Amino acid sequence: MTFLVLTQTRSYTKTAEQLYVSQPAVTQQIQRLEEKLGLKLVYYHRPKLKITPAGEELANFLQRTRVQANQVLERIQTPNKFQEINFSTTRSLSEILAPRLIKEIAVQDAFRKISCHVGNTKQALAAVKTGSSQFALVEGNFDKQKFDYQVIRAEPFVAVASCKHPLVQRKSLTWSDLAKETLLVREDGSGSREILASLARAENVSLDDFEHLIVISEPLLIRQLLLEGVGVSFLYRSLVKEQLRKGQLLELPMMENGQTTHDLYLVYAKDSYFKKDYAKWLDILN
Repeated sequence: MTFLVLTQTRSYTKTAEQLYVSQPAVTQQIQRLEEKLGLKLVYYHRPKLKITPAGEELANFLQRTRVQANQVLERIQTPNKFQEINFSTTRSLSEILAPRLIKEIAVQDAFRKISCHVGNTKQALAAVKTGSSQFALVEGNFDKQKFDYQVIRAEPFVAVASCKHPLVQRKSLTWSDLAKETLLVREDGSGSREILASLARAENVSLDDFEHLIVISEPLLIRQLLLEGVGVSFLYRSLVKEQLRKGQLLELPMMENGQTTHDLYLVYAKDSYFKKDYAKWLDILN
């Protein structure tokens, strides 16, 4: 507990105040923990206290364990019912998958409270890592050694533009052609941006090669700008399904590596007590 509080306060003094002990007592406890584990957990980089990578990993584990222990206790006290379902989702999947999942859980009445946090892939995974979210819906690449996960489905990731955009008249397009256009792209930390950058790299193109780049964190705003004829973008087909059906947006005819499918994931902490519950929800999300 002392070490976990220290990683949050980054101060021996504040940690001592929170735990109602002396500062020397906190220092001694941390030193004994380091000696027992044979690891350096903290160090000073004046004027701030820093946590080593090993310390960060231990703190994340302790936090996840504490959160999950409370969740297990709640499950035992109220069998077959979550007191709270707390999850994160990327902005793209907040439109594609999260509403369906929340609706199904609500219909089952298997909860007291549902909390859904929307961000990018990096933020969603960080929430699972620290235990502040039980699971996450993500589409970006991640270190699969650090999490348990289930593949929900493969989703087409396509280049799109307004039906009035000059490029839709072309029979085929290269990445060099696209680089002359305005590209609407998600922010750093977004799984969609990472996938797009990877596709471009496969054709020896960087996002920096585009003459005009507009960075936007919200898929909804990207769609609105596309409909206004501003630039081109790469999005999951499900995000623009209605606009494609109505002919307002069209898929661009990329002749090179410009369209692909990418797995969507339900990600949770390794060896989670609730793994079976999460597996049941896959049918809902498919």
